[in-house]
Amino acid sequence: MLRQRKPVSNDPSQKKDDASRFNDAQLAEEETDPAVSWANPFTWPASVYIALLLASAVAYWSKFLVEPSFDTATPELCRSTFNYTFRVNAARSQIERLSSHSWEYGTGVEAMLELLEPERTVFAEEPFPADKIPKLPLKKPQGILWMHRHIRTKDAPTLFADDYSVSDPASMGVVALMLGQRDSKTFQAAMRQKEYLLNNAKRYENDAISHRVEVAELWSDAISMVPPFLAYYAVASNDLSLMKEAVRQCELYREVLMIQSGSKKGLWKHIVGPSEMADEGVWSTGAAWAAYGMVRVRATISGWRPSNETMSLELQRLDQWIGEILDGAIRTDDDDSGLLRNYLGDSEWFGETSGTALLAAAAYRMTVLNPTAFSQAKYIDWAHEKRKAVLERVDDDGFAYPAVNPLKHASKEPIKDSPEGESFLLMLGSAWRDCVCVGQCN
Repeated sequence: MLRQRKPVSNDPSQKKDDASRFNDAQLAEEETDPAVSWANPFTWPASVYIALLLASAVAYWSKFLVEPSFDTATPELCRSTFNYTFRVNAARSQIERLSSHSWEYGTGVEAMLELLEPERTVFAEEPFPADKIPKLPLKKPQGILWMHRHIRTKDAPTLFADDYSVSDPASMGVVALMLGQRDSKTFQAAMRQKEYLLNNAKRYENDAISHRVEVAELWSDAISMVPPFLAYYAVASNDLSLMKEAVRQCELYREVLMIQSGSKKGLWKHIVGPSEMADEGVWSTGAAWAAYGMVRVRATISGWRPSNETMSLELQRLDQWIGEILDGAIRTDDDDSGLLRNYLGDSEWFGETSGTALLAAAAYRMTVLNPTAFSQAKYIDWAHEKRKAVLERVDDDGFAYPAVNPLKHASKEPIKDSPEGESFLLMLGSAWRDCVCVGQCN
């Protein structure tokens, strides 16, 4: 006997109902099929494997291929919900655990302020309320408390005992001035540090303040230690001439250290002087120290009304000098790792995370400070690439590896436990966050 076929309906809703009943029936059959055991994956229907495969693909896409999402309704909300994509607190704890030298304390606390107290840094929208340095709350931020106990406030010329370096103790000066608003001993210590730099430290033949105690020697590192402190002291003391001296010291260092021609043009030699430490190579971390130090000076000038109104020429020069270093870093960026080489323009060196992180941070900062000149793919896309190259090498303990040994810049054995490298990592995260949260970086 022939089975009569049910007439086919052209009603779309009927077709949908038929499909739904078919799917429900199929599901019911799978659920009741005695051959299917959820305890035995080999009996699962193909639809389950397809669903699992799709879920894995979505998870991979979200974690590795798509930038993290956060609320950009306001800069404050953006910062509070920002996903740095690495364990910032782990990196911060490594800074506190590993630091033992003056520049490590000074750079570490700067990194913590940029991360946790951005409204009290020179990169804030209003860094100097009423043209004065910002006041600290009664309960001091954790990073400042950490560094405060390392500042020596007795009658000594510098903020930290250092028989080798003139510049490094000055890296602690910005926070010493903040603390000095309520603590006269700390303010006096900051004042002695300033007087030592200006009146007692050795000078190079062109009048640049020496980085070294024993001999007049210029290190690119010094630009992150001395000029930012002098510029901040200028605001604290309402001294426009001191602000100009901070810029002049940058100019004097550039006069000696900048390479004038060739593929490395615009980049700075690491060390020029009479000692055995002389190093005319372009150490990527040294270039980063110089660039980021000038970025901080630039932000201080533009953030303080008296200097912003009268020092437009100095701002233009700083923008040019910072751009020269970034252009040189971009031009010599040729390592397959995506990281900058420990010595720029030298193929014998490995790519490393420290210099890469801080130079990318400088590019992000300048994109916000001067978008007309720096808000272009040449800098933003490059900074994104360097950031991703660094962050994909950060482990669960907050270490970025491979990092150069900061005490042996010419060593070809990379390390993990670099306190300054961890500070640069936080600075990179904070600079990226601020660029995104003000709408300059997509």
